[in-house]
Amino acid sequence: MPLVGEFTPPGDKSISHRLILMSLLAEGEMLVQGLSSCLDVLSSLSVFRALGGIAREEPQGLRLFGLNRAWLSGERDLDCGNSGTTMRLLCGILAGAPGAHVLDGDAQLRRRPMERVAEPLRAMGAKVETHGGKPPVMIQGGALTPQSFHPSDASAQLKGAILLAGLSAQGGPTTIAEIAATRAHTERLISHFGGHVTAEGLKVTVYPGTLTLTPTFVTPADPSSAAFFLTGAALIPGSSVTAKGVLLSPGRVGFLRVLERMGASISLSMTSDVPEPMGDVTVAYAGALTATEVPAEEIPSLIDEIPILALAATRAEGTTVFRAVDELRIKETDRLMSIRHQLGALGARARVDGDDLHVEGPTSFILPESLDSGADHRLAMTLTMALLMAGATRPILGDESIAISYPTFLKDLEALCQE
Repeated sequence: MPLVGEFTPPGDKSISHRLILMSLLAEGEMLVQGLSSCLDVLSSLSVFRALGGIAREEPQGLRLFGLNRAWLSGERDLDCGNSGTTMRLLCGILAGAPGAHVLDGDAQLRRRPMERVAEPLRAMGAKVETHGGKPPVMIQGGALTPQSFHPSDASAQLKGAILLAGLSAQGGPTTIAEIAATRAHTERLISHFGGHVTAEGLKVTVYPGTLTLTPTFVTPADPSSAAFFLTGAALIPGSSVTAKGVLLSPGRVGFLRVLERMGASISLSMTSDVPEPMGDVTVAYAGALTATEVPAEEIPSLIDEIPILALAATRAEGTTVFRAVDELRIKETDRLMSIRHQLGALGARARVDGDDLHVEGPTSFILPESLDSGADHRLAMTLTMALLMAGATRPILGDESIAISYPTFLKDLEALCQE
């Protein structure tokens, strides 16, 4: 069944997290329109309120009242749910707090590594303890000293934690030099809220200071959520889908560049560029796709879209290779192996070679009695699209996890299938 029509994805998850959590360091108040209502973002909102933050629902959106560090003392247990972004960014914020806090989460979050964030925060002067390198995380903040970091991994969450800690450091700027460019939401928002941050190539520098919330903020739609239907349109004959108001930052739309290389028909229409570029994206079916190679330096711009791109690769002529995707091993599940196993269950030829994922196409799907997402929201949505391509229905174990990032996914899918 073709996908036809327009849809508006939920507000961008990465930006939504940061708007809420950065309000802990800011003064003023801000009406946020289009904030994501997914479970991960609700975890950030819950933590914000637990620390004394006020967030008021209004007809036009959510009004956030900045705490300007008024919450920094005390001892609290904070539940981050399933959200690694919440926990890692919060570590950076709490590093400059005089209180002692324990950050914990659900069973999946307790399996995710936290030392990559803990180590630089310790170097700045915070006391951070992990449980064998994983949550729960105990953090005793205090006076921070500026440092320069050269991490061996490309991680926007790590960069964000360091930059947010740097706002509370005293005596000079804090710098992080990445090995590959990652999404730049934290530094863009620091600048948007009046902070002093500079970027030169892969080096980002932040200076101590207080942020001031803007009166309003319109949250762009999430490209990672849009990717499922846009990619589906490139794969299903007769499809043409437009995602409205999508975030178009270069570090977030790598999946569109890959689809274009594979032969998809893609058009963009920019509607705004402050504080982040956003606009409409249309993808239409243009015939069979061709395999491509996705090099390591491109992976940070599409890490969340690899499951749906791997599905696209099953219908492309040749072997598509995703290089250096070891970051997938430390998502909600070992997402790399889950992709291989579930594509294999559909009859696809997928293999993992070291840290590379190889997918051969084209493949005619076989249909097992059920599929298993491993409670991984992005894999659950990918498998839903695979069944749509096959014109079949099968149970997907763990598909309730879709609410983690895209609560209205099935509703939007149904609307696009009825145009």
